[in-house]
Amino acid sequence: MLGTGMSQANAALEIVAKVNGKAITNYQVDQRAAFLRMVTSLEDTPKNRAQIKQDATQMLIDEILKLDAAAALDPTLAQRSREPARNLVDENFAANGKTGSQSLREKGIDSGNIQQKFITDIVWGEVIRFKFQTKFAELDIIVDKVLSRIEANAKQPQVKLSEIILLPEPNRPLDRTLVLANEIIKAVNNGANFNAIAKQYSASGTAANGGELGWVMLDQLPDDIQEQVKMTKIGAVSAPLQRDGLVVLIRNEGRRQDGAADPSQDMITLARAVYPLSKDASNADKLEAAAKLERDTASIDSCDGLVALNQTYGSGIQGLIKNINLGSFNRPLQALVNGLKAGVPSKPLSFNEGISVFMLCNRISPKTTLPSRDEVLQVEFDKIFGSLAERYLLRLRRSAIIETNS
Repeated sequence: MLGTGMSQANAALEIVAKVNGKAITNYQVDQRAAFLRMVTSLEDTPKNRAQIKQDATQMLIDEILKLDAAAALDPTLAQRSREPARNLVDENFAANGKTGSQSLREKGIDSGNIQQKFITDIVWGEVIRFKFQTKFAELDIIVDKVLSRIEANAKQPQVKLSEIILLPEPNRPLDRTLVLANEIIKAVNNGANFNAIAKQYSASGTAANGGELGWVMLDQLPDDIQEQVKMTKIGAVSAPLQRDGLVVLIRNEGRRQDGAADPSQDMITLARAVYPLSKDASNADKLEAAAKLERDTASIDSCDGLVALNQTYGSGIQGLIKNINLGSFNRPLQALVNGLKAGVPSKPLSFNEGISVFMLCNRISPKTTLPSRDEVLQVEFDKIFGSLAERYLLRLRRSAIIETNS
Protein backbone atom coordinates (compact mmCIF):
# COMPACT_ATOMS: atom_id res chain seq x y z
CA MET A 1 0.00 0.00 0.00
CA LEU A 2 1.31 3.47 -0.85
CA GLY A 3 1.01 6.15 1.79
CA THR A 4 -1.06 9.26 1.22
CA GLY A 5 1.58 11.64 2.60
CA MET A 6 3.94 11.25 -0.38
CA SER A 7 5.85 14.43 -1.26
CA GLN A 8 6.50 15.73 -4.76
CA ALA A 9 10.10 14.54 -4.45
CA ASN A 10 8.83 10.99 -4.11
CA ALA A 11 6.21 11.27 -6.87
CA ALA A 12 8.28 9.42 -9.49
CA LEU A 13 7.71 5.82 -8.45
CA GLU A 14 9.79 2.94 -9.71
CA ILE A 15 9.15 -0.75 -9.33
CA VAL A 16 12.22 -2.27 -7.67
CA ALA A 17 10.91 -5.80 -7.16
CA LYS A 18 8.00 -8.11 -7.96
CA VAL A 19 6.80 -11.05 -5.92
CA ASN A 20 4.42 -13.38 -7.73
CA GLY A 21 3.49 -10.39 -9.90
CA LYS A 22 2.95 -7.98 -6.98
CA ALA A 23 5.07 -4.82 -7.19
CA ILE A 24 7.30 -3.25 -4.55
CA THR A 25 8.19 0.38 -5.21
CA ASN A 26 11.21 2.49 -4.39
CA TYR A 27 8.95 4.57 -2.14
CA GLN A 28 8.02 1.56 -0.02
CA VAL A 29 11.66 0.49 0.25
CA ASP A 30 12.83 4.00 1.17
CA GLN A 31 10.12 4.30 3.82
CA ARG A 32 10.95 0.93 5.39
CA ALA A 33 14.67 1.71 5.29
CA ALA A 34 14.05 5.04 7.06
CA PHE A 35 12.06 3.18 9.70
CA LEU A 36 14.85 0.63 10.21
CA ARG A 37 17.42 3.38 10.58
CA MET A 38 15.22 5.06 13.17
CA VAL A 39 14.63 2.01 15.38
CA THR A 40 18.08 0.42 15.09
CA SER A 41 20.25 3.55 15.34
CA LEU A 42 22.95 1.79 13.32
CA GLU A 43 25.88 4.04 12.49
CA ASP A 44 24.97 6.21 9.49
CA THR A 45 27.60 5.05 6.98
CA PRO A 46 27.19 4.46 3.23
CA LYS A 47 27.76 0.73 3.77
CA ASN A 48 25.12 0.49 6.51
CA ARG A 49 22.62 2.54 4.47
CA ALA A 50 23.08 0.20 1.52
CA GLN A 51 22.65 -2.87 3.75
CA ILE A 52 19.56 -1.47 5.46
CA LYS A 53 18.01 -0.73 2.07
CA GLN A 54 18.61 -4.33 0.98
CA ASP A 55 17.19 -5.58 4.27
CA ALA A 56 14.13 -3.36 3.82
CA THR A 57 13.59 -4.80 0.34
CA GLN A 58 13.82 -8.36 1.63
CA MET A 59 11.41 -7.60 4.47
CA LEU A 60 8.85 -6.24 1.99
CA ILE A 61 9.32 -9.30 -0.24
CA ASP A 62 8.73 -11.59 2.73
CA GLU A 63 5.68 -9.59 3.78
CA ILE A 64 4.03 -10.26 0.41
CA LEU A 65 4.79 -13.97 0.76
CA LYS A 66 3.34 -14.04 4.27
CA LEU A 67 0.24 -12.06 3.32
CA ASP A 68 -0.37 -14.34 0.33
CA ALA A 69 -0.09 -17.38 2.60
CA ALA A 70 -2.59 -15.78 4.98
CA ALA A 71 -4.99 -14.93 2.14
CA ALA A 72 -4.90 -18.55 0.98
CA LEU A 73 -5.82 -19.59 4.51
CA ASP A 74 -8.46 -16.91 5.14
CA PRO A 75 -9.06 -14.01 2.69
CA THR A 76 -10.46 -11.83 5.49
CA LEU A 77 -7.53 -12.27 7.89
CA ALA A 78 -5.52 -9.21 6.80
CA GLN A 79 -8.55 -6.93 6.87
CA ARG A 80 -9.49 -8.12 10.36
CA SER A 81 -5.95 -7.40 11.53
CA ARG A 82 -5.97 -3.73 10.56
CA GLU A 83 -7.39 -2.41 13.82
CA PRO A 84 -5.02 -4.46 16.05
CA ALA A 85 -2.14 -3.32 13.84
CA ARG A 86 -3.19 0.31 14.18
CA ASN A 87 -3.22 -0.15 17.96
CA LEU A 88 0.29 -1.62 17.82
CA VAL A 89 1.54 1.44 15.95
CA ASP A 90 0.21 3.59 18.79
CA GLU A 91 1.56 1.30 21.53
CA ASN A 92 5.04 1.34 20.03
CA PHE A 93 5.41 4.91 18.78
CA ALA A 94 2.93 7.23 20.53
CA ALA A 95 4.81 9.95 22.44
CA ASN A 96 4.30 13.41 23.93
CA GLY A 97 0.54 13.29 23.54
CA LYS A 98 0.73 12.36 19.85
CA THR A 99 -0.50 9.16 18.26
CA GLY A 100 1.95 6.67 16.83
CA SER A 101 1.01 7.75 13.30
CA GLN A 102 1.64 11.39 14.12
CA SER A 103 5.00 10.64 15.73
CA LEU A 104 6.10 8.61 12.71
CA ARG A 105 4.96 11.31 10.27
CA GLU A 106 7.04 13.88 12.15
CA LYS A 107 10.06 11.69 11.42
CA GLY A 108 9.13 11.48 7.73
CA ILE A 109 7.85 7.93 7.92
CA ASP A 110 4.58 6.80 6.36
CA SER A 111 2.63 5.12 9.16
CA GLY A 112 0.70 3.06 6.59
CA ASN A 113 3.92 1.27 5.65
CA ILE A 114 4.56 0.40 9.30
CA GLN A 115 0.95 -0.60 9.92
CA GLN A 116 1.30 -3.04 7.03
CA LYS A 117 4.29 -4.57 8.80
CA PHE A 118 2.23 -5.14 11.96
CA ILE A 119 -0.64 -6.60 9.93
CA THR A 120 1.84 -9.04 8.42
CA ASP A 121 3.20 -10.00 11.85
CA ILE A 122 -0.31 -10.72 13.12
CA VAL A 123 -1.48 -12.81 10.17
CA TRP A 124 1.84 -14.68 9.97
CA GLY A 125 1.32 -15.84 13.54
CA GLU A 126 -2.09 -17.19 12.56
CA VAL A 127 -0.65 -18.96 9.51
CA ILE A 128 2.09 -20.74 11.47
CA ARG A 129 -0.26 -21.79 14.27
CA PHE A 130 -2.73 -23.22 11.74
CA LYS A 131 -0.18 -24.92 9.49
CA PHE A 132 1.59 -26.63 12.37
CA GLN A 133 -1.25 -27.38 14.76
CA THR A 134 0.12 -30.80 15.63
CA LYS A 135 3.47 -29.32 16.69
CA PHE A 136 1.82 -26.81 19.01
CA ALA A 137 -0.48 -29.51 20.38
CA GLU A 138 2.59 -30.95 22.15
CA LEU A 139 3.18 -27.72 24.08
CA ASP A 140 1.38 -28.76 27.27
CA ILE A 141 3.54 -31.86 27.62
CA ILE A 142 6.69 -29.81 26.98
CA VAL A 143 5.65 -27.18 29.53
CA ASP A 144 4.97 -29.85 32.19
CA LYS A 145 8.49 -31.22 31.73
CA VAL A 146 10.08 -27.77 31.84
CA LEU A 147 8.18 -26.79 35.00
CA SER A 148 9.24 -30.02 36.72
CA ARG A 149 12.85 -29.37 35.76
CA ILE A 150 12.68 -25.78 37.01
CA GLU A 151 11.23 -26.85 40.36
CA ALA A 152 13.87 -29.53 40.78
CA ASN A 153 16.66 -27.08 39.95
CA ALA A 154 15.38 -23.93 41.63
CA LYS A 155 18.77 -23.31 43.24
CA GLN A 156 20.86 -23.83 40.12
CA PRO A 157 22.55 -20.82 38.46
CA GLN A 158 20.24 -18.75 36.30
CA VAL A 159 20.87 -15.99 33.79
CA LYS A 160 18.54 -13.34 32.42
CA LEU A 161 18.95 -12.99 28.67
CA SER A 162 17.66 -11.33 25.54
CA GLU A 163 18.52 -12.55 22.05
CA ILE A 164 18.72 -11.51 18.43
CA ILE A 165 18.83 -14.32 15.87
CA LEU A 166 20.00 -13.11 12.46
CA LEU A 167 19.07 -15.26 9.49
CA PRO A 168 21.24 -14.80 6.37
CA GLU A 169 19.07 -13.50 3.53
CA PRO A 170 19.28 -13.88 -0.27
CA ASN A 171 20.87 -10.42 -0.50
CA ARG A 172 22.80 -10.73 2.78
CA PRO A 173 24.95 -13.87 2.97
CA LEU A 174 26.54 -15.13 6.17
CA ASP A 175 29.66 -12.95 5.99
CA ARG A 176 27.58 -9.78 5.62
CA THR A 177 25.18 -10.97 8.32
CA LEU A 178 28.19 -11.17 10.65
CA VAL A 179 29.05 -7.60 9.67
CA LEU A 180 25.48 -6.54 10.49
CA ALA A 181 25.74 -8.32 13.86
CA ASN A 182 28.84 -6.33 14.74
CA GLU A 183 27.15 -3.10 13.64
CA ILE A 184 24.24 -3.91 15.96
CA ILE A 185 26.66 -4.46 18.86
CA LYS A 186 28.31 -1.12 18.11
CA ALA A 187 24.92 0.63 18.00
CA VAL A 188 23.80 -0.92 21.31
CA ASN A 189 27.10 0.08 22.94
CA ASN A 190 26.35 3.62 21.78
CA GLY A 191 22.89 3.60 23.36
CA ALA A 192 20.63 1.93 20.76
CA ASN A 193 17.74 -0.16 22.09
CA PHE A 194 18.60 -3.87 21.83
CA ASN A 195 14.96 -4.92 22.17
CA ALA A 196 13.79 -2.51 19.46
CA ILE A 197 16.39 -3.94 17.07
CA ALA A 198 15.30 -7.49 17.97
CA LYS A 199 11.71 -6.65 16.99
CA GLN A 200 12.84 -5.71 13.48
CA TYR A 201 15.72 -8.04 12.74
CA SER A 202 15.47 -11.17 14.88
CA ALA A 203 14.29 -14.37 13.22
CA SER A 204 13.46 -15.89 16.61
CA GLY A 205 9.98 -16.38 17.95
CA THR A 206 10.96 -13.99 20.74
CA ALA A 207 11.20 -11.07 18.26
CA ALA A 208 7.67 -9.86 19.01
CA ASN A 209 8.71 -9.57 22.67
CA GLY A 210 11.88 -7.67 21.86
CA GLY A 211 14.01 -10.81 22.06
CA GLU A 212 13.45 -11.24 25.80
CA LEU A 213 14.12 -14.75 27.08
CA GLY A 214 13.85 -13.85 30.77
CA TRP A 215 15.48 -15.99 33.46
CA VAL A 216 16.78 -19.33 32.22
CA MET A 217 18.86 -22.04 33.86
CA LEU A 218 22.43 -21.73 32.72
CA ASP A 219 23.03 -25.47 32.37
CA GLN A 220 20.00 -25.85 30.10
CA LEU A 221 21.60 -23.65 27.45
CA PRO A 222 23.68 -25.21 24.64
CA ASP A 223 27.36 -25.45 25.58
CA ASP A 224 28.50 -22.76 23.14
CA ILE A 225 25.82 -20.34 24.35
CA GLN A 226 26.79 -21.05 27.98
CA GLU A 227 30.41 -20.19 27.24
CA GLN A 228 29.39 -17.01 25.45
CA VAL A 229 27.18 -15.92 28.34
CA LYS A 230 29.94 -16.58 30.88
CA MET A 231 32.31 -14.38 28.88
CA THR A 232 29.79 -11.53 28.57
CA LYS A 233 29.51 -8.97 31.36
CA ILE A 234 26.09 -8.15 32.75
CA GLY A 235 24.54 -5.41 30.63
CA ALA A 236 26.74 -6.23 27.62
CA VAL A 237 26.04 -7.96 24.30
CA SER A 238 28.00 -11.07 23.38
CA ALA A 239 30.25 -11.39 20.38
CA PRO A 240 28.40 -12.86 17.36
CA LEU A 241 28.06 -16.63 17.56
CA GLN A 242 27.42 -18.80 14.51
CA ARG A 243 25.00 -21.68 15.11
CA ASP A 244 23.40 -23.85 12.43
CA GLY A 245 23.93 -21.23 9.74
CA LEU A 246 22.46 -18.45 11.90
CA VAL A 247 24.14 -15.62 13.79
CA VAL A 248 23.23 -15.27 17.46
CA LEU A 249 23.62 -12.21 19.69
CA ILE A 250 22.94 -12.56 23.41
CA ARG A 251 22.56 -9.74 25.91
CA ASN A 252 23.40 -10.75 29.47
CA GLU A 253 20.97 -8.91 31.74
CA GLY A 254 21.54 -10.58 35.10
CA ARG A 255 22.71 -13.62 37.00
CA ARG A 256 21.44 -15.55 40.00
CA GLN A 257 24.23 -17.75 41.29
CA ASP A 258 21.80 -19.85 43.30
CA GLY A 259 18.87 -19.62 40.95
CA ALA A 260 15.50 -18.39 42.14
CA ALA A 261 16.76 -18.74 45.73
CA ASP A 262 19.87 -16.62 45.16
CA PRO A 263 20.84 -15.00 48.52
CA SER A 264 22.14 -11.95 46.66
CA GLN A 265 18.47 -10.99 46.26
CA ASP A 266 18.00 -10.79 50.05
CA MET A 267 17.15 -7.40 51.57
CA ILE A 268 19.51 -6.53 54.41
CA THR A 269 19.47 -4.02 57.29
CA LEU A 270 22.87 -3.54 58.96
CA ALA A 271 24.16 -1.50 61.87
CA ARG A 272 27.78 -0.44 62.11
CA ALA A 273 30.11 1.41 64.38
CA VAL A 274 33.07 3.13 62.75
CA TYR A 275 36.06 4.24 64.78
CA PRO A 276 37.63 6.91 62.57
CA LEU A 277 41.32 6.82 61.66
CA SER A 278 43.38 8.88 59.27
CA LYS A 279 44.47 7.25 56.04
CA ASP A 280 48.10 7.28 57.17
CA ALA A 281 47.35 5.61 60.54
CA SER A 282 50.01 3.10 61.58
CA ASN A 283 49.37 -0.60 62.09
CA ALA A 284 49.74 -0.03 65.80
CA ASP A 285 46.97 2.60 65.70
CA LYS A 286 44.73 0.18 63.78
CA LEU A 287 45.36 -2.65 66.23
CA GLU A 288 44.62 -0.35 69.16
CA ALA A 289 41.38 0.84 67.54
CA ALA A 290 40.32 -2.74 66.81
CA ALA A 291 40.96 -3.73 70.42
CA LYS A 292 38.88 -0.77 71.63
CA LEU A 293 36.01 -1.75 69.33
CA GLU A 294 36.08 -5.31 70.60
CA ARG A 295 35.88 -4.05 74.21
CA ASP A 296 33.14 -1.51 73.43
CA THR A 297 30.97 -4.00 71.53
CA ALA A 298 31.42 -6.99 73.85
CA SER A 299 28.20 -6.25 75.72
CA ILE A 300 26.19 -4.86 72.78
CA ASP A 301 23.51 -7.25 71.50
CA SER A 302 21.23 -4.93 69.52
CA CYS A 303 21.48 -2.75 66.46
CA ASP A 304 20.21 0.26 68.44
CA GLY A 305 23.12 -0.19 70.83
CA LEU A 306 25.66 -0.37 67.99
CA VAL A 307 24.19 2.73 66.29
CA ALA A 308 24.41 4.61 69.62
CA LEU A 309 28.05 3.57 69.98
CA ASN A 310 28.78 4.76 66.45
CA GLN A 311 27.47 8.22 67.36
CA THR A 312 29.91 8.48 70.27
CA TYR A 313 32.83 7.91 67.88
CA GLY A 314 31.93 10.99 65.85
CA SER A 315 32.90 9.49 62.51
CA GLY A 316 30.04 11.23 60.73
CA ILE A 317 29.25 7.95 58.99
CA GLN A 318 25.66 6.68 59.09
CA GLY A 319 25.27 3.91 61.64
CA LEU A 320 22.25 2.18 60.10
CA ILE A 321 22.08 0.83 56.53
CA LYS A 322 18.43 0.00 55.87
CA ASN A 323 16.85 -2.31 53.29
CA ILE A 324 19.72 -2.71 50.87
CA ASN A 325 20.04 -5.56 48.38
CA LEU A 326 22.83 -7.93 49.45
CA GLY A 327 23.99 -8.17 45.83
CA SER A 328 24.83 -4.46 45.84
CA PHE A 329 27.69 -5.06 48.31
CA ASN A 330 31.15 -6.01 47.07
CA ARG A 331 32.03 -9.69 47.37
CA PRO A 332 34.09 -9.45 50.59
CA LEU A 333 31.26 -7.59 52.32
CA GLN A 334 28.71 -10.09 50.97
CA ALA A 335 30.80 -12.88 52.47
CA LEU A 336 30.96 -11.03 55.79
CA VAL A 337 27.20 -10.46 55.91
CA ASN A 338 26.46 -14.06 54.99
CA GLY A 339 28.44 -15.12 58.08
CA LEU A 340 26.66 -12.77 60.51
CA LYS A 341 23.98 -13.72 63.00
CA ALA A 342 21.36 -11.17 64.04
CA GLY A 343 22.40 -9.23 67.14
CA VAL A 344 26.01 -10.48 67.13
CA PRO A 345 28.76 -7.95 66.31
CA SER A 346 31.36 -8.88 63.73
CA LYS A 347 35.10 -8.85 64.30
CA PRO A 348 36.64 -5.40 63.73
CA LEU A 349 37.53 -4.79 60.08
CA SER A 350 39.76 -2.18 58.53
CA PHE A 351 38.33 0.20 55.92
CA ASN A 352 39.56 3.46 54.39
CA GLU A 353 37.50 5.49 56.85
CA GLY A 354 38.63 3.57 59.94
CA ILE A 355 37.93 0.36 61.85
CA SER A 356 34.36 -0.94 61.62
CA VAL A 357 32.16 -3.46 63.36
CA PHE A 358 28.95 -4.66 61.70
CA MET A 359 25.79 -6.26 63.06
CA LEU A 360 22.96 -7.88 61.14
CA CYS A 361 19.64 -6.31 62.11
CA ASN A 362 17.27 -7.92 59.64
CA ARG A 363 17.45 -10.14 56.58
CA ILE A 364 14.46 -10.78 54.35
CA SER A 365 14.78 -13.46 51.70
CA PRO A 366 12.34 -12.95 48.83
CA LYS A 367 9.90 -15.74 48.33
CA THR A 368 11.25 -18.19 45.79
CA THR A 369 9.19 -17.28 42.75
CA LEU A 370 9.23 -19.74 39.91
CA PRO A 371 7.95 -18.72 36.49
CA SER A 372 4.24 -19.19 35.96
CA ARG A 373 2.88 -21.77 33.57
CA ASP A 374 1.88 -18.99 31.16
CA GLU A 375 5.44 -17.60 31.18
CA VAL A 376 6.96 -21.01 30.46
CA LEU A 377 4.32 -21.65 27.82
CA GLN A 378 5.27 -18.41 26.04
CA VAL A 379 8.99 -19.26 26.07
CA GLU A 380 8.42 -22.75 24.68
CA PHE A 381 5.92 -21.45 22.14
CA ASP A 382 8.48 -18.91 20.91
CA LYS A 383 11.08 -21.64 20.45
CA ILE A 384 8.75 -23.78 18.32
CA PHE A 385 7.30 -20.80 16.45
CA GLY A 386 10.70 -19.39 15.49
CA SER A 387 11.95 -22.67 14.08
CA LEU A 388 8.76 -23.49 12.16
CA ALA A 389 8.30 -19.95 10.83
CA GLU A 390 11.87 -19.83 9.53
CA ARG A 391 11.53 -23.13 7.66
CA TYR A 392 8.12 -22.29 6.21
CA LEU A 393 9.29 -18.87 5.01
CA LEU A 394 12.25 -20.48 3.24
CA ARG A 395 9.79 -22.84 1.55
CA LEU A 396 7.64 -19.93 0.39
CA ARG A 397 10.68 -18.12 -1.00
CA ARG A 398 11.76 -21.18 -3.00
CA SER A 399 8.32 -21.60 -4.57
CA ALA A 400 7.78 -17.91 -5.35
CA ILE A 401 8.61 -15.95 -8.48
CA ILE A 402 10.74 -13.09 -7.21
CA GLU A 403 12.19 -10.44 -9.52
CA THR A 404 14.47 -7.66 -8.32
CA ASN A 405 16.37 -4.88 -10.04
CA SER A 406 19.57 -5.62 -8.10
